[in-house]
Amino acid sequence: MAEASTIDHKALVWRWRHFALFSGPEWHRLISLRTAIFVVEQACPYLEADEKDPECWHLELLLDERLIGTLRVLPPGINYPECSIGRVAVDADYRQCGLGRDLMLRALDFCNARWPEGVRLSAQSYLTTFYESMGFVMTGGPYLEDNIEHVEMLKDN
Repeated sequence: MAEASTIDHKALVWRWRHFALFSGPEWHRLISLRTAIFVVEQACPYLEADEKDPECWHLELLLDERLIGTLRVLPPGINYPECSIGRVAVDADYRQCGLGRDLMLRALDFCNARWPEGVRLSAQSYLTTFYESMGFVMTGGPYLEDNIEHVEMLKDN
């Protein structure tokens, strides 16, 4: 596992892309990371790649051409009236380095520049404090989503 002090932040590559701009191998790499975390690691059998992905903007975080983090932004009207952020994933070898926070901060900037109505998300309950530290407040829940406890959260702009 990498430590925050061992990552050369200047070597990180951040890339936003709409689904339509991915090549097959690039999309496979992204889905492989998400599936490794949300299906295999969390032992949660569900259809990880869904019908919403083609509507989304995806943020990729690469280090030495290796995908180590990703998330997706759904425009307003797909999940909620507001835009939403989901599928926030950091490779297990790079957790506890602040990269999840960096992903979220970039996503919030992206959302605020396009859709100033606020940002909503469905958070796994154990991450509530993490999202609260970025200005989100709980608006609903807890509820089970794919057999994992979640809460709905909103960040007003």
